[in-house]
Amino acid sequence: MEMREKLGSYLSFLNKYSAIIALAIIVIYGTLFVPHFMSVANLKAILFQYSIIGFLALGQLLVIITGGIDLSQGSLVAFTSIVAAVLMAQIGLVPAVVGAVLFCSLLGLFSGLLVSRTKIPAFIVTLGMLGIGRGLAKFVANAKPVPITDEFFRSMGRAELIGVPLCAILWVIASIMLYQFLKRRRLGRYIYAVGSSEESARLAGINIKKVKLFVYTMSAFLTSIGALIWASRLGSGSPIGGIGYELESIAAVIVGGASLYGGTGSVVGTMAGVMIFGVINSILNLSGISPFWQGAIKGILILSAVALSQIQMRRSRKA
Repeated sequence: MEMREKLGSYLSFLNKYSAIIALAIIVIYGTLFVPHFMSVANLKAILFQYSIIGFLALGQLLVIITGGIDLSQGSLVAFTSIVAAVLMAQIGLVPAVVGAVLFCSLLGLFSGLLVSRTKIPAFIVTLGMLGIGRGLAKFVANAKPVPITDEFFRSMGRAELIGVPLCAILWVIASIMLYQFLKRRRLGRYIYAVGSSEESARLAGINIKKVKLFVYTMSAFLTSIGALIWASRLGSGSPIGGIGYELESIAAVIVGGASLYGGTGSVVGTMAGVMIFGVINSILNLSGISPFWQGAIKGILILSAVALSQIQMRRSRKA
């Protein structure tokens, strides 16, 4: 009996910190066997690229904890970049940034209204919003890239602070704030409660509609921040930008330990999940392996993470 308890405790530890352990193993492999992996230029490249996905993953985490999913993030990246580029040429930097974030958040609010006040599944709602966001981006831009001429805005996407990409620092700050919110704020605890059991949360007096409205709006808000960084690095708004970004964010959250059934997930695990994909992509590129394998590896990781989640769920039910 004692041996079984120790084994259960060991397995529980591995499950809780699996993403961090996996990240450490992958980094060690890259350091030992992949030339130039630990070079400053390569590490900066990973942070520049995947801090953008990191913002999307933070928003996706909130949605997935409630048992939902947000498939609209990639199109909202394109929409936000186009709105920012168009407004910047007409009314200036600050109003353009505020306007782009506001318009993107309103689309998230609309998704939240549909999910919380109708019986339409989140999958269908956000799939529809994917089309709406991409269509609006193409309509506003006439299906063409819109250049951004503001030099200050363009420089922010490549800015560094004490040798660390500024976008990565902002991502870490946002992650810390979200971590504190989920741990210490009542609404943060409500998000987990809704994902664990909507019926139990309703009986406990939790406003389910308010919680769902909040998470989809916040997902869009965090996506808009990532989109602005993306547009700054690109130097333009693109109506075809962000394709597949929602899949990247979902993959990072799931590999980070969240369950598609809701109720579980953490900021630390999500950050580790983001970096796992960033490091893997870097290793594959430096090793000269075809980029097509990246999608296959991501698929294997997602399937493995979901399988482990189901095993853990069955074990907890038996206990």
